[in-house]
Amino acid sequence: MSEWLSTRRERVDAHLTDRRVLSGEIHLQMLARLHSGPETPSDFLNRDEPFFVLSLEDEQPVFVSKAQVLYLKLPPQPAIEDPDRAVAARRIELEVELSDGTLLEGIVMMELPPDRLRALDFLNAAPPFFPLWTTDAVRVVNRNHIRAASPLVDVKRGTA
Repeated sequence: MSEWLSTRRERVDAHLTDRRVLSGEIHLQMLARLHSGPETPSDFLNRDEPFFVLSLEDEQPVFVSKAQVLYLKLPPQPAIEDPDRAVAARRIELEVELSDGTLLEGIVMMELPPDRLRALDFLNAAPPFFPLWTTDAVRVVNRNHIRAASPLVDVKRGTA
């Protein structure tokens, strides 16, 4: 059986640098290469290939350049499903401004050494595409299109 037939489809909206949005499905592998469980959209975008296939509504395939993707928008989902990883990860609330002026606010989960727990450490160590959990969706953001980012301050506690 070919790899194409043994994939799991996930519906996404691909937001591109020219402000176009392509809606369709990406094809995720049933097993991830770098961790246990199925491939995630972040895994998918962080593969080495510079292009990916997006199957449009009419099943027409389009080959999309990852370099032109600002982010993929996915339906809401849990931040980390693996309980061991969830315990080790730290949540950071970020405001991210993309190269086209889009502002996103959400949460990133980071698993970094104890001496590297700042938002800046996350941004410097993050893979090219990383998930940002927002109130209405998950956005897999292209780090190369971030113009600026800042941690959101928790007004109740006065911490960042």
